[in-house]
Amino acid sequence: MSSSVTQATLDYLARCLDELADQFPASPDAVDLVTLTDDIGMLVHHLQHATERAQERFTAPQTVHPPERATLVRLTRATAGIAQALGTLAEALTYATTGFQREGLPDLVHSPLHNDPEVLRIMTAEKYVATRARLRQTAAALRAISTPAGPSTPRTTGLRTLPAAGPQPRQPNRH
Repeated sequence: MSSSVTQATLDYLARCLDELADQFPASPDAVDLVTLTDDIGMLVHHLQHATERAQERFTAPQTVHPPERATLVRLTRATAGIAQALGTLAEALTYATTGFQREGLPDLVHSPLHNDPEVLRIMTAEKYVATRARLRQTAAALRAISTPAGPSTPRTTGLRTLPAAGPQPRQPNRH
């Protein structure tokens, strides 16, 4: 039987995403093409691992009970966030490599900035900032523990216990 996907699994992935985001360059001077490709590789690894965990659990769907299903939905949503971050880093790679400068700066074809490596470093660094924000958002979503009676989650158990006459009218709160 496959191991279940728990909140601990999501917390681990969130820590990995935060650690990766912490290592991203903070300035254009720190942008490095080799490190960028390594960062892309790490995101691919995390995406693949998360996807494999979900697939592993769904090979026997009858063993996946409702609490784990909710956890798997959160894991799946996280894979979407990781994929978006991966897409942003792929754009950064496009900007960072000299072979794709025209794609990175289509409006500057006749500008002296067109071949300026510093401009491309700045654009790459901006993509890193966007990726960092996406990974932090994804990690926070993974850590968020859904509570059935929380203020933002409708309480479904209360609906079953209402009297047959229907819901009671709401009284305005005038304190």
